[in-house]
Amino acid sequence: MKRTSIVLLIISILVISLYSFSNKSTAKSMAIVYTCLPCGADCDSAVYDKPGTCSHCNMNLVDKSTIVHKNIEPDKMCSPDEKNVVFLDVRTVAEFNGNAPDKFGAIKNAINIPVQELESRMGELEKYKDKEIIVYCSHSHRSPRASYMLTQNGFKNVTNMLGGMSVWKERVKKNECNERLYQQQ
Repeated sequence: MKRTSIVLLIISILVISLYSFSNKSTAKSMAIVYTCLPCGADCDSAVYDKPGTCSHCNMNLVDKSTIVHKNIEPDKMCSPDEKNVVFLDVRTVAEFNGNAPDKFGAIKNAINIPVQELESRMGELEKYKDKEIIVYCSHSHRSPRASYMLTQNGFKNVTNMLGGMSVWKERVKKNECNERLYQQQ
């Protein structure tokens, strides 16, 4: 009887110890890692252990696991089947139309919704929820934020063009690609 009680006590201690260790490991592995709301700057890769604002750009910190959009280099833009892709330009109307001091060009047949208006105009993109959407701007500072906004609103296939239109001419050397996609302003 005494021996059985000791064995049960040892088993109980082992079970409690394993449960406690397991909970600590699970809690640690489930800890949320925060990062800057994508802004296209180096601070996008910094991580934090609690919510707040980014000390570099003052954007809100978000759960890193919620940043799910992909990125694409401009020279890879000729790879997607353009007929099945929606190009979203999130620059201002003046930039999109070439009425700004910097004229970087645009992608043919792109939809222009400035990032400042994207949240209120999200309904205009609803019919494209099942298509790939490639988002771009001039320098890739606004497009990561727009890409994040789209994924947070249920768009599943969102890609951000790195570098923006400001680097298009130096990175995209294929003439047939430029003929198909690039529109000089």
